[in-house]
Amino acid sequence: MGNTFTSLLNTLTLSAFVDLTKKQFSHVNEMVQPAAQQLYITENLTGWSSNQKRYDEIDVETFASLKREGENATKKRAGIGYNKTMTAKRVAAEIDITWEMRRYGNEHKIKNELTKLNHFVLQRQELDLTHRFTFASSTSYTDMDGETVDTTVGDATSALVCATSALLFTTDTFRNRVTGDPAFSQTALETAEDLYTTDIKSNFGERRVIKPNVIFSTDTASVMNDIKKVLNSTADVDAAHAGVQNVNYQKHQYVVLPYLATTATGANDSTKKRWWGLVSTNNFQAYFGIFESPNLKTPTNVGGGMLIGEDIHDDNITFGARGSYGICILSGRGLVMSLPTS
Repeated sequence: MGNTFTSLLNTLTLSAFVDLTKKQFSHVNEMVQPAAQQLYITENLTGWSSNQKRYDEIDVETFASLKREGENATKKRAGIGYNKTMTAKRVAAEIDITWEMRRYGNEHKIKNELTKLNHFVLQRQELDLTHRFTFASSTSYTDMDGETVDTTVGDATSALVCATSALLFTTDTFRNRVTGDPAFSQTALETAEDLYTTDIKSNFGERRVIKPNVIFSTDTASVMNDIKKVLNSTADVDAAHAGVQNVNYQKHQYVVLPYLATTATGANDSTKKRWWGLVSTNNFQAYFGIFESPNLKTPTNVGGGMLIGEDIHDDNITFGARGSYGICILSGRGLVMSLPTS
């Protein structure tokens, strides 16, 4: 058979499946385990009547003011902040199988594996969800289908992660990119956590309190090991002697994103292999809407050897996978990232 691939399962191209030679096939099936959805607020929109949903910020000032005797109370401001609209997109995958392959193919287990398409939609969802972080410092990117993906937040000009994100009702800004983009270390973690103290602000420029609960990174071995040391060591990893308490022990949930250091097509991108970040999943305004749950389209046997879905001209049948979802990130508040290039 040689090195053969095809989207049409047939006895000519895949003759090894139908010849009489005894053999064993090994299926390379170690797909990426979906993890990025944990960083989003997931909404079931299968009953939603539109292919879009809009998200709006609301804000109010923080402090009461002195009321002097006999004078009116000070009026406080409230307002609707930035907004962002989620738009659904539909993804699909198909593979065809001929009558001859169905009739004569003797490796039924392999045919079943090759027509099992349930991973296609889930893997594409994982790629797209992760790539909002992969391209977090850009305002757009071109995906594997050649489509331009808008990665701005609500103000329509700022990238998800940057040094100066605009606030609507003040000239003040906030920052969610760690200064200097340090590689992960205990000191770098503390610097990132400090941004939750200094740079989480309302649209009026007033302090808000958000605490991160998740740390994420690429699956680069040295990065994963460094993070696990900081989170799992019972003693301070930087201490000169044993017995010093590690204040970061199990402080954050750890999520590994295998597609984080990749190109738009999912290929390895070594320039991003040391990227990492923090998220407050209760406050990060990132939304993942499921408009159509991942599903399979398979032929139906109606008896007499006939299948619904069988092409009347060539007797081929098609197996398909479908799904529809949208991604929308209203603000970078709640997210802090470091983007080291080495």
